[in-house]
Amino acid sequence: MTIRFARLLLCLLAAVSVGACQTIAEKRKIDYKATRTLPPLDIPPELAAPEGAGDAKEGAPVPGAATYSGFVSGEGKKQTAAGSDVLPAYDGIRLERAGQIRWLVVKLPAEQLWPRVREFVLDRGLIIDQENPQTGVLETDWAENRAKVGTGMQKILAKSLGTLYSTGLRDKYRIRLERGKEPGTTEIYLSHRGMVETLVGNDPSGIGETRWQPRPSDPDLEAEMLRLLMASLGVKEEKAASMIASSAGTTAPERAKLNREKDSISLSLSEDFERAWRRVGLVLDRTSFTVDDRDRSKGVYYVRYIDPDVAQKKKGWFRRLFSKKEAEPTNEYQIVLKGNETATRVDVLTREGAPEQSGTSERILTLLYDQLK
Repeated sequence: MTIRFARLLLCLLAAVSVGACQTIAEKRKIDYKATRTLPPLDIPPELAAPEGAGDAKEGAPVPGAATYSGFVSGEGKKQTAAGSDVLPAYDGIRLERAGQIRWLVVKLPAEQLWPRVREFVLDRGLIIDQENPQTGVLETDWAENRAKVGTGMQKILAKSLGTLYSTGLRDKYRIRLERGKEPGTTEIYLSHRGMVETLVGNDPSGIGETRWQPRPSDPDLEAEMLRLLMASLGVKEEKAASMIASSAGTTAPERAKLNREKDSISLSLSEDFERAWRRVGLVLDRTSFTVDDRDRSKGVYYVRYIDPDVAQKKKGWFRRLFSKKEAEPTNEYQIVLKGNETATRVDVLTREGAPEQSGTSERILTLLYDQLK
């Protein structure tokens, strides 16, 4: 028994020594290289994606995406081959900012950018959960950022034990490509969503149940991923870092206001339509909305949203068995933007385009207001 224990101790020390050699490497803010074998998240039902949200798995076309059918040609579905040559340097990229959000404007058509963005995601050690070249949307699976492990012995053990050591934090990214306002350009939006593992219940033994809960999006992670994306597209490291640093500034004044008029509620943004369209789209990507389609010319986002109150009021299986069948409430809405050069109004309509009179309208606009103010 003593010999077996000694062997185990020697193996552990050897692993720690190997991990110690790796800690000399440069400091990184993002490291998703060891995230391919993570167990699935146990997310509460009311926070899970709406039914049908995963229909666009691995490049499958989304039915009804008529307004974006010509977004990317068939060439956009071609993937770069593994082990291909280094991507050519390309500096036709600029970083734009509106309030707290940033996005890239690239002087290349979307069909040329799509495979390069896809390759960037895979090179970062992330797994692609959903992708659809027709709508220009790519979403990663939940991943653990090993750069957040810590320092010293904690980092050494994490590198040695791999996925046996967890930070309790998970990240997901959504990258969206849209045709730019300028001819021949593409706008790239990147948004972050986070989850944190929390302890629930009062177990006297001290071993409670854990559950994954949402945590606020991290603008620093979004900025770092944009920097890495710029570098992968050919921008020099120093220039990419300088562009990100110069985009940081003081907090902008409040630009959103909720307006209540009798039985209706709307959201006012003190900015032109183009800017409002970008910001609302990024907020929808960051939050739990599922964007089925969008029509920029009409200023409409077609979304699905599950009201937490409605989800909690659903009857259990036994009660549904002995009760009258009730029609399931729809969770499809239109978020409509109408604006001019100085202001934009945001309204929530039903799936058919009529004014939404329920409390869900106020809940949706309040969520948007919290992110846009």
